[in-house]
Amino acid sequence: MYIGVGLPLIFIPITTASYAGIQPDKTDQASALINVARNVGGSIGVSLAQNVLAHRAQVHQSRLVEHVVPSGVQYQETLRVTDAFVAQGSSLGEAQRRAIGWIGQQVQTQAALLSYIDVFWTLMLVSAAAVPLALTLRKVKLGAASPAGH
Repeated sequence: MYIGVGLPLIFIPITTASYAGIQPDKTDQASALINVARNVGGSIGVSLAQNVLAHRAQVHQSRLVEHVVPSGVQYQETLRVTDAFVAQGSSLGEAQRRAIGWIGQQVQTQAALLSYIDVFWTLMLVSAAAVPLALTLRKVKLGAASPAGH
């Protein structure tokens, strides 16, 4: 919902500012440059997000694994899921292996969740850093002839 409301509030002013002051016969070239800049910026954003996601997933997983100690109380409590696997028809040995695998899967799931939160924080900081750049845009004269754009 926020994206649906926010995107028009971002793209319309950016597009208007992009074409301001451009001669009508140059709008096709300006449109090409704007599209290239948008595609390159999107690619940089995606690669930044992927890099942060991969790095932070490794960091969070290594931190979470520190707490998965077989002698720990929480680990022993979580191993009670073995009973659920036995109730599903697994042998005791197979149920114990499935329970340990399930614990590993939970660690990976939690690490992924924490890394996605880190990606959102990183993108928020990048967006907040871009706000001062938006304030440096020159004002568009209202009522002036606007160039035709796509």
